[in-house]
Amino acid sequence: MVQYQFLKETGIYQIYCKAMQEDGIGSLYKAYEELKAKLEKQGLFDISHKKKIPFMPKIIGVLTSETGAVIRDIINVSTRRNPNVNIRLYPIPVQGAGAAEKIVKAIKYMNNNKLADVLIIARGRWFFRRFMAF
Repeated sequence: MVQYQFLKETGIYQIYCKAMQEDGIGSLYKAYEELKAKLEKQGLFDISHKKKIPFMPKIIGVLTSETGAVIRDIINVSTRRNPNVNIRLYPIPVQGAGAAEKIVKAIKYMNNNKLADVLIIARGRWFFRRFMAF
């Protein structure tokens, strides 16, 4: 937090710094890295949890906003590479309050009901803060 003062008589600016933050990655990214390290230590990113992705899935489940450009891109690329693929959209908010819980709910629903061979959870436009739900 900074305040400044301009002294007309002398033409001097005075700057008062009330708080400082380390330059570089910032507190949000630092918190992300700490959470990632904690989950990694718990073994959640261990290779034993990974499943093989089918070479040519018949049904691709897409969890994303139904109005964004990303769903059109996924449909375009997927059907161009595999004209026989079916896309099953589960519309969800991908940012903002409650998005993380809705993403988890959608994944569980798609998996429990075996509605797709693979899932894509997608969001357009890169901005780190908006990716926090992921």
